[in-house]
Amino acid sequence: MNDRSRRAILRDRTAAAHASLDGTIGGFDDLQAYKTYLFGMSAFRLPVEQAMAAAPWPARLAPFGSDSIGALILRDCADLGMAPATPVAAPTIAETPEAMLGMLYVLEGSALGARLLYRRAKALGLTESFGARHLAAQAAVTDRWPRFLALLEATEAIEIDRVAEASTAAFTVAEKAFKRAFHAA
Repeated sequence: MNDRSRRAILRDRTAAAHASLDGTIGGFDDLQAYKTYLFGMSAFRLPVEQAMAAAPWPARLAPFGSDSIGALILRDCADLGMAPATPVAAPTIAETPEAMLGMLYVLEGSALGARLLYRRAKALGLTESFGARHLAAQAAVTDRWPRFLALLEATEAIEIDRVAEASTAAFTVAEKAFKRAFHAA
């Protein structure tokens, strides 16, 4: 059976950008590698969250626009004695449901990866109260991804191509931030 859900379409259309980002981030198995990851995350997530906070949110998307991990990233950086990275330029977030859904597809999807990354961070001695707050916060919330997917499927009158373009733009900006972080390391 051919799965043509919007999630499947987005997964297919963003697969190359997502794989490229994942390949850039890789993993971390020591504290220095984690710091590099955190540096890249600060360069990406902080400007994206700032841009999203400035955008007017349609009522049905508002619950997803209110959660921020940026402050936790800053605290994690402070715990580890590091300054956050200079932010990359956030992708332009058009004031359309497609642009916001596309950005949320990347941000909400990253929470799934945070569960694995949090286990790795804990193995390095980092916790929800020292150095890995942002990962712990994302890993603790288990219902956001299914709620986001339900919203994605239920939202009427959207152009999935525009959602995919916004998602790809977010993946590209994230990859730029992480490449810069690894280059600085």
